[in-house]
Amino acid sequence: MKPVGYLFNRQEGLEGERGIYYNYIVASNGVFIEAENKLIAARIPTAPCDVRGLAPLEMRFILTYGSIPQRFFDLSLDMFLADTSREHYVAIVGDAGYHFYIPVQDKEGGHVAYECGESVVLEMHSHGNMGAWFSTKDNQDEKGLKVYGVIGRLDKTPMVKLRLGVYGYYLPLSWRDVFDGSLEGAIEHEEIKEVMVEDELPNIYLSPAAELPDYSGRLWWHG
Repeated sequence: MKPVGYLFNRQEGLEGERGIYYNYIVASNGVFIEAENKLIAARIPTAPCDVRGLAPLEMRFILTYGSIPQRFFDLSLDMFLADTSREHYVAIVGDAGYHFYIPVQDKEGGHVAYECGESVVLEMHSHGNMGAWFSTKDNQDEKGLKVYGVIGRLDKTPMVKLRLGVYGYYLPLSWRDVFDGSLEGAIEHEEIKEVMVEDELPNIYLSPAAELPDYSGRLWWHG
């Protein structure tokens, strides 16, 4: 079996050879990447376009343990608000349920370095008083199959931005796509239009990096 698979979504079903790490699927509505691990299963577009003669595909996002409890977001926000002068990192890991994870980390005003944990389903970091956006460095670092989040504007009403990462390709997510309960003490990024310099604008589709997937999960459709 090859590392990467290439498939066509024909009217009769998928045709082609699957890969070990992830698959590219050509459908009537574009090219998708599909990947799975023990915490997430995902299928997102990499190049929307019209391809005649094939069947369409839906986007998919599955969390094995379901929505992440609101209390984990609240704990993250409280931690970020306690020190707005430096960036902080927290993660949610999946192992027979969800658990809060704060690794050893080196925190600075515009940077945080941390020890990567195992079985991480969600990574979040703070941006202090800056806006909530994914930097070029974030795009370089966040190449796994995970949910990624950033919280900024901590000197005002905090703002959160979330995305699903599939080996370097990204799909924006809303807060309710990831968490249960209700968003309190913060607002979502889409509610405020920010003016960002060109270097700060997020890159939606980037080159993928490989990781070995595994799968089980709960179905969710985005769109």
